[in-house]
Amino acid sequence: MSLAKNLNNLRSLRAAVNELGLEQAEQALEKLQQVITEKREAEAEMIAQEKARQELIAKYKEELKAQGISLNELVLDAEPKKERKPRQPLPPKYKYVDENGETKTWTGQGRTPRAIQNALNAGKTLASFAI
Repeated sequence: MSLAKNLNNLRSLRAAVNELGLEQAEQALEKLQQVITEKREAEAEMIAQEKARQELIAKYKEELKAQGISLNELVLDAEPKKERKPRQPLPPKYKYVDENGETKTWTGQGRTPRAIQNALNAGKTLASFAI
């Protein structure tokens, strides 16, 4: 069982305390209380930091508003993202006849067509399909 399940299960806790003995269980309780106190302090610090951050954001929004600058203007002045050009399709490298008797081509990228894979398994080489 995981520790979280054991700590949240009263029956498991009773069994652990019986196994440890009273003195060791009290020491474990003190350590657990110390860890919980540290966790509470850490969470309180995170909440305080986030509150300070939100206050700072509100302050800057008010300053911008007082100066007549909108958030949209700031966003529009940001460096524009580079647009990606679509990649040109690769020229076919291999020619084969599929199960239906149709002649098809393959660029050599992606999944190997079934007809070529069957021929490769039978002992042919990929070079025999080259265009």
